[in-house]
Amino acid sequence: SSSIEASPPLHTPRRHPRPPTPPNAPAMALDGLLVRAVLLLSCAAAAWAQAVRGAAEKAVRGAAVAAAEYPMHKVPTNPHSDLAIASIVAAVAVPIVALGVMFWLKEKAWYGACYLIGGLIFAAWLYCAYIAL
Repeated sequence: SSSIEASPPLHTPRRHPRPPTPPNAPAMALDGLLVRAVLLLSCAAAAWAQAVRGAAEKAVRGAAVAAAEYPMHKVPTNPHSDLAIASIVAAVAVPIVALGVMFWLKEKAWYGACYLIGGLIFAAWLYCAYIAL
């Protein structure tokens, strides 16, 4: 009869001691209680606000009814409605032109960036000088 001896485990698990209780544990517990109290009060305030909710709407509705007694008879129009079309065109054209200018100046090595920055500053200066006239 052969007896097989049990080999010792490769890793014996260690039992770690329980970490010590921090000295400020009562204060930490009180902070948690304070947070819960604030949460409870905010929920109560939200529930109370639901009951008062219609009062402001009724006051606003009363002012709207008073304003409706004297409606506008003529609707003003903007004489510069072509500016809206120009702004839409500029919103599409400016990024396309800017990309073209950046690719064109990229071929000019380091002074291409200088041209770009200097040109933008010069354009801003010209615009401010024109506005100041």
